[in-house]
Amino acid sequence: MKEIELRLALVFYGGVSLAIYMHGVSREILNLVRASSVRLDRKSNGSAQEVPDQELPPVQSAYKDLLDLLSSVADIRVVVDAIAGASAGGVNGIMLARAITHDLPLDSHSEMWLENADVTRLARPQAGLSRYLKISISPVLDQLISTRLTKQIESAETREKLRLFMQARWFTPPFSGERFISWMLDACQKMEDGAVPGRSLIPRGQTLDLFVTITDYNGIKRRIHLDDPDYVEEWDHRRILSFHAAHRMPGHIESQFDADSIPEIVFAARATSSFPGAFPPATVAEMERVLVDHDLTWHNRDAFLARGLNLTSETAGQHCFVDGSVVMNKPFAPVIDVIQDRPAVREVARRLIYVDPSPVVPVETDSTVSELPGFFRVILASLAHIPRNEPIGDDLKELEQNNRRSRWLSQLIDDAGPMVEKAVAGILPKRRRVTPDILSLCRKQATVAAFEQAGFAFLNYQSLKLHSLAERLAGLTARLSGLDSARGQEEALLGLYSRHTSRLTAESKDILGRTDPHVVALLRGLDVDYRIRRLRFAVRKLNGFYHYRPGSDLPPPNFEALDQMKGLLYEQIDHLGWRWNDRFFGGRSRELAETFVRAAEAGGPDAAEHVQPMLKSLTQMMGLADLDRLQDELFAETARNLLDKSRHTSLMGTYIGFGFFDLITFPVLQRNDFSEVTEILVDRISPTDAASLYTEGFDLKGKSLNTFGAFFNRGWREHDYLWGRLNAADRLVSIVLSAAGEGTLPQIQVNQARARIFLAVLEEERGKLSDIPEEIDRVDKLVRSIYPDFAHVTESV
Repeated sequence: MKEIELRLALVFYGGVSLAIYMHGVSREILNLVRASSVRLDRKSNGSAQEVPDQELPPVQSAYKDLLDLLSSVADIRVVVDAIAGASAGGVNGIMLARAITHDLPLDSHSEMWLENADVTRLARPQAGLSRYLKISISPVLDQLISTRLTKQIESAETREKLRLFMQARWFTPPFSGERFISWMLDACQKMEDGAVPGRSLIPRGQTLDLFVTITDYNGIKRRIHLDDPDYVEEWDHRRILSFHAAHRMPGHIESQFDADSIPEIVFAARATSSFPGAFPPATVAEMERVLVDHDLTWHNRDAFLARGLNLTSETAGQHCFVDGSVVMNKPFAPVIDVIQDRPAVREVARRLIYVDPSPVVPVETDSTVSELPGFFRVILASLAHIPRNEPIGDDLKELEQNNRRSRWLSQLIDDAGPMVEKAVAGILPKRRRVTPDILSLCRKQATVAAFEQAGFAFLNYQSLKLHSLAERLAGLTARLSGLDSARGQEEALLGLYSRHTSRLTAESKDILGRTDPHVVALLRGLDVDYRIRRLRFAVRKLNGFYHYRPGSDLPPPNFEALDQMKGLLYEQIDHLGWRWNDRFFGGRSRELAETFVRAAEAGGPDAAEHVQPMLKSLTQMMGLADLDRLQDELFAETARNLLDKSRHTSLMGTYIGFGFFDLITFPVLQRNDFSEVTEILVDRISPTDAASLYTEGFDLKGKSLNTFGAFFNRGWREHDYLWGRLNAADRLVSIVLSAAGEGTLPQIQVNQARARIFLAVLEEERGKLSDIPEEIDRVDKLVRSIYPDFAHVTESV
């Protein structure tokens, strides 16, 4: 059966107490991902040993039933590629990424939000004269609250907590950062209870990236080179912390979300949610104090400070961090960048989903002149409201431009296909069996033919390839050196590598440099990216084999064989990509890189002498010739055993003729992301988008009191958490159905699936959400009234 990978990139906005709504959303995303993983292939996604069947919780079971209904068309595997979050959204992004990476529950975080996200628990302890001064004005506060807020806030619990909150210390943040860190540490450690080592919801061969925005209050000085003056300096306050996990082989997860990484991900959560005025700024010293109190060791402290914050142990004390929403409340850019270069093992449907608990409601305006805002309104808007509501149009416009480019490139490749097939057909032997050696020879002949036919257009192509390679080598050399100053020397290293490649082409006897042995040897030994593009282009060809029209001359495709072949190709892509990781290289390469960087930093003509030894060492370590032979065997032998003759010949032709296509596409893209040529569609999760259960006048409780509302009332937190789950369930069903194709299921079955999932959510939370039994009963009746014909289906839930 054909499989479709529904690849998700998630963006969580900031929103103070609306974090609780977003936590409900993240729980549903985890439920869907886990139901998909358990249903299709738990063994390959988790540990190396067989995992016994287990009964799924009600909601995951309901999602599984929906995916089972769709299986007549396609088995859908839901995969999360990347997550980005700011402020409250950053905290939830961190939780979800850790849960997905190691197949962990989020129950402990639900408890944390519902129990501890309360002003009476978040508040810093008061003592001394200030406490008595505040108590002395309680009658005034009581009168203010009773006269001004009674109509807005009917809850006695909320009014009482608001009165206590207003008695907090003057001119100091009322909330305790150390308490928040303690709760996050406890919740992350509780996730480990019952965890199975090596288990993951990241498919084998895939990765997960997390991006969290924070604001460096002190900033870091950056130098920008100009013509006149030579440079200017500016302060950079924006930080985007990144965390990564890779499932390279069964039972082995390379993770920055594991138990040893808890301190740094908790620090990221504390820093990104350090709302100005509510929490004191986050510091490394504060984090270390709490870790000492919990008797925990920060194993990765120095590496995290260097990697994530560009700080050392000496400079860490000079910086403090505040809410990520100050500089970037809607972090689309990081996930857009990463998902465009993310592979899929099967046919793919890509979605960028952003979670906006409080979308802007358009307000109609009349033609009258609006009143000018007052002094304090302008200041507050410029400091808080406007930065937190920057438009997302630019990011989404860029994404749409990429989608248009994908469609255009797809058409371009399809149009060039017949001409390339004709050229390759003249190179492939007609009656001889194609061995790996013959395939290798044909591949080289086709590449030479492509370059010869390109004429002067080859100059631009070759120049771009060499410059791209020089950039890669400069970055790799800087990382290999291990020097703190290396990042600042990348431009100097790039210049040295570029001058070396320019000298090679200038000295070439071939005026276009197509067959110069020195240039060819350089690219054969180090051009990893060309090989990655070639394999991904072959994957694109394989994706086309999944589509089958009855009556075709070809036999029906063997989906299992296609999946196996794609998996083997992506293993090779992973091996190639590993060559750009500094951990791939040994001590000799590191020594040469350190010497090279120091020479570049010192300047002078002697620095160029280090280029050739560095290139020789990297070429020997990369061993690309061995990978080329292995890949030739995959296309010549393995593919023959997996595919029918026609598809095998077509795949070999794509592999052999890639040079023709690369001449067309690489100068346009100048990157490695064209292989899938897949559009990325955008979806939103918010209360207004989840229309199935929407009733007039509905709103989240956390939106009140300038989005602090849920911190003042347990029932409000339960309400928003429950509706986060329900809204997410509604939207995720729609997204899954759109990935499968419009009209895949009859509406009667769609309604049945929605009803079952909604009622399963209510059943899971009934009894746990003790403050809102009336709301649960109301929603239960609402579901049964909207879907009356399917109420009987839920009796077994």
